[in-house]
This record gives sequence, C-alpha cells and structure tokens, in this order.
Amino acid sequence: MRRLNSIRTLRGVTATTVVVHHVLIQDGQVFGQFRVDVFFVLSGFVIALALEASTVSVRDFIVSRVVRIVPLYWLATLLVFFGALLKPDLFNSTTANIPELLKSLFFIPYRKASGHVFPMLFVGWTLNYEMLFYAASALALWWFRRRLSFVLAAIALLLAGLFLVANLVHSDDAVVAVLAYDRVLEFPLGFAVWYAWKKGVRIPVALAAPGVVAMYCLMTWVERAWPDISPLLGNGLPTCLLLMSTLSLEDLLIDSALTRGLLYLGDASYAIYLSHPFVVEGMRKLIPKVAHGFDVRSPAGMTLAIVAASALGCAVYRYIDKPLQRLMRRLINVKRLVNAPASNEAPYRVR
Repeated sequence: MRRLNSIRTLRGVTATTVVVHHVLIQDGQVFGQFRVDVFFVLSGFVIALALEASTVSVRDFIVSRVVRIVPLYWLATLLVFFGALLKPDLFNSTTANIPELLKSLFFIPYRKASGHVFPMLFVGWTLNYEMLFYAASALALWWFRRRLSFVLAAIALLLAGLFLVANLVHSDDAVVAVLAYDRVLEFPLGFAVWYAWKKGVRIPVALAAPGVVAMYCLMTWVERAWPDISPLLGNGLPTCLLLMSTLSLEDLLIDSALTRGLLYLGDASYAIYLSHPFVVEGMRKLIPKVAHGFDVRSPAGMTLAIVAASALGCAVYRYIDKPLQRLMRRLINVKRLVNAPASNEAPYRVR
C-alpha cells in the first residue's frame, strides 16, 4: 500500500490535538473532540487504499488489522487493570474487574459505574468503532472478493443499516448505544475522499494550505458555538475537506528535519494515542504532590504534556509497538506454515 506523507503528517498533528483535548476536558473546556472524526474519516480512506490492491485476501486483511491494533492496546489495558488493582485511588470509575477487563480486551462495549460507555483504557472507546469497521470490511471483502466498488458499498450499507436499526430500537444497552452514534457513518466518508482522490480531484495548492488551517479552525469553532451539533455534520464533513486539502499538499512535503519529525509523529500516532493518558493523568494527579502549584492546564503545563506525551509515544512505538507487531506477525506466519497442507508444490514462503 502506498504511504502518503501528507496523511502521516496529518496523523502527527491530530495526535497532539488529542493530548490538548484530554488536558482541557477536565476543566470543562472543549477543544479537539474533532480529532476522533479526523481519525475515523482517515481510517475509511486508508482502508479503501488498502483494499484497492487486487491481491489482498480476507485473511491478510484481518491479520494486518489485528497486528496493528491489538498487541499494544492489550498491553496498555493490562497496565490500567493492574494500576487499578494496586492503586485504586488514582482511578475514577475504573476498577480491577475481571469481566470488564475481558470486555475491554475483546472490544465489547459496556457501561462503567459512571454511566459512560468506556473500556478500562478510556481512549479505547474509539477502537470499538474501529474493530466494528474492520469486521464489516472483512465481511464485505469475503462476500464480494475483488470487486472493490461492491466491497466499499457493502461496508457503507452495513454500517448504515446497523446505525438505523440501533436508533429504531431505543435501548439503553451499551452495544446499541455505540451503534446508534452517528460517528459510525464517518468511515464511509473516507471512501468518498479516496474515490475523489483516485479520480484525480485536487485542490489548488494556493487554496489547499489555507484550507487545512480553515477546516481545523472551523471545527474548533463549531465545538464551542454548537456543542450539540451532530459530529457527522459538524466535524465529519469538514474533515473530508481537511483530508482533501492535506492530500493536495503531498508534493510540497520536502525532506527536512521538521518533515521527518512530523512523519515520525504520524507513524507513532497510535502509540501516542494509547500512552498519552498515562502522561496526562500522571501530570494531573502526581506532579502537584511534589511540585506545588503545578497545573497541567497552564500554558507551560500543556506544553510539557504535549512534549512528554509525544516523546513517550515515540519511544513506545519504537521499542514496544514495532517489536510487538513483528513478534505477532512471526507467530502468525509460523502457525500458518505448521498448518499448511503438504504438497509437491514449491514450499510456502513466509513473508
């Protein structure tokens, strides 16, 4: 699959927006909620790009997604579980509960004591949607094989159907609540962006650069001016323009120290996303005990949080996430070799 530097850069910027959002949210301020919408639309675009390859199989697709998402998420979730077991006073509504741990590990939505539908690692709620999206994609790919247009249409219709049924049911069940949230419809928006991009639609550079800033500012303003607006309308549609503008700047990303730094942040964005709560909550609850007067919400505190969360995320990506992915791929491929039927054909090659 082609790696687009513009997309990697956007991921890096969005990852830092996540940190700012979780620093401010405890103060009742709203900023950066749209980072979820950016990731969801972007996920739809990336999956369409991956499925475009005529050689992709259902097995390869599932393996690639599981290897990418599961190992680091499971590790972070287990850290939260043992943290809640050893230091429950540092956690809010999270308890060291085995059934809740299992639901968190296997992406089954449930309600915490607070009433919120969050897994143990609270930022993992977005992964429940991602795994639903991947499951719908695998099912559509299995049914329609290599006919990409049918696959994408089937994914969109399946997600829309689940959303419609969940809204008609009117249940307070956690799974129904997840399916009834209109953000589930943002993944197909990424398909639309991919289709336009494949057809050669580009925004002129003179408009694309200010367009990126404008969409970012627009979604920030919408969050404050219309906090109850549907995320699909308030953030999902502007994200499509943000993504198109970003893609239109692909050829302008020259090799430089700044570009390399942003690209690495983008590659580490998933690790930053999963690890930054440990940094933010640690700075919120632990540092004030030794540095009186420290406030993570201050400009200095927020800057420190962004730098520390980014640095930790990059370290986790390099020394934990990537080795875990390699190990899991190796185990899966070894198992595939062991289970392969004997034949007189050329030996199976581990890729």
